[in-house]
Amino acid sequence: MMRLLAFLLCRIFFKRISVSGTPYTGGSAIWAANHSSGIVDPAVMLGLAPVTIRPLAKHTLWEMPVMKQILQITKAIPVTRLQDIKKDVQAQKEMLQQGNFEPDWRAKANNEAFQAVGDALLKGDCILIFPEGVSHDDPYIYKFKTGLARMALQAMSRANNDNFHVVVQPVVIDYSEKDEFRSELNLHYCEPVVITSADNSVNDIMDGVRESLEAGFASFFSWDEKRNWRFLFELSYGRQAYSSREFRIFVEKLRPEFDIDPILMARIQTMRRMMQAVNVSPIQLVWGDVNYKRRNFFWVIFRHGWFYLFLTIPIEFLGTIVWAIPSKFCESLAKKSTSDRDVRATMKIAHGMWFFPLWAFFTSSVFTYLLGSYLPNINKIVIWIAFLILTPTFLALSLMVRESINFFPGFLRLAKLRFFFPRGWYELMKEWREISDGVMLKIKSQEESKKPKHN
Repeated sequence: MMRLLAFLLCRIFFKRISVSGTPYTGGSAIWAANHSSGIVDPAVMLGLAPVTIRPLAKHTLWEMPVMKQILQITKAIPVTRLQDIKKDVQAQKEMLQQGNFEPDWRAKANNEAFQAVGDALLKGDCILIFPEGVSHDDPYIYKFKTGLARMALQAMSRANNDNFHVVVQPVVIDYSEKDEFRSELNLHYCEPVVITSADNSVNDIMDGVRESLEAGFASFFSWDEKRNWRFLFELSYGRQAYSSREFRIFVEKLRPEFDIDPILMARIQTMRRMMQAVNVSPIQLVWGDVNYKRRNFFWVIFRHGWFYLFLTIPIEFLGTIVWAIPSKFCESLAKKSTSDRDVRATMKIAHGMWFFPLWAFFTSSVFTYLLGSYLPNINKIVIWIAFLILTPTFLALSLMVRESINFFPGFLRLAKLRFFFPRGWYELMKEWREISDGVMLKIKSQEESKKPKHN
């Protein structure tokens, strides 16, 4: 039940989900993922992982009424984090009175967690761990805690079967914009790390897990830098990356070439922000550039415009009535609750889970009241149930239509610029082509330098 709910949540919250890599689907495995978005990361893993997993979660979550029931259903294992205990003044006093130092005290506090994880692994269960130990809002991987390796080695030491082994499956969770509704999600299953002996080194295990995870994840100093490189990828290929690993290989291959040309990167960032301001993507601009050369603006408008005018606009209008107000309300509540993007993304989902159903109930009641006077022969309960079903249906149709023909609204903005502001169009395309030529020249130069030289 919880896997189905998490799967539906992922499909609703993300516009595009790409899954790459070949995961380990056996038992006695630890799934280790980067942790960049609060409760969204566990929901992603619960909903999209090909196996049933039991998450490790901080013990303070068991104090929350609704969260406690969810954790119990997923058979989550509580773990005591030092940063949570430091917030508890009484716990600090007890720790000082008992003369416990942080490493010893922490080991004692987590004996039950280690025991539970060991029992689960010996039974063949799969455990979900976030080795960073904390969720964060940075586009790179934090330093790993060693609990993952110590739990695996403890299970190995307790095994009676000589063939028993623990497999660590690293997973990259990569969001395009994690606090935006209907953003993109790339999930990549990295190379598994197999632990075959209790004598393995903790550091060697953690180094292997980190190396495997970083092979599928492109790290950046800031989100702005990451957005620039995503823009650069779309500019180069006219599409979005199929996987986080493909994007990582692209960045790793070209970063030296572009790092030595800060002027070009500055122009790329300026172009990205300018296009973001007019809500046009690089893919749309590539498409518009091609069609500009062919000069068939009128044909495209004639061919696609009628469909957009008579089908898309009415559906989007009805969908907007359904989701615009609750989405803005949830966004406002999230922004007021915190300035942290990580927490904000979690809060938007948390508020949406209760406010969207409440809004569907309210809108259904309003439409039933308004329509009931015009259709007195139809039972109002039937009308109310019909609208209760139609409300999420309009929401789903609106999202599907809006995203499936997303090129056309962008094209209309380009056409408007082309016909009514020809000088602005000319300057935009001139800058675009200069940047495109500079990017393609660097890519070609890099590819030629990698070719083997024949004597």
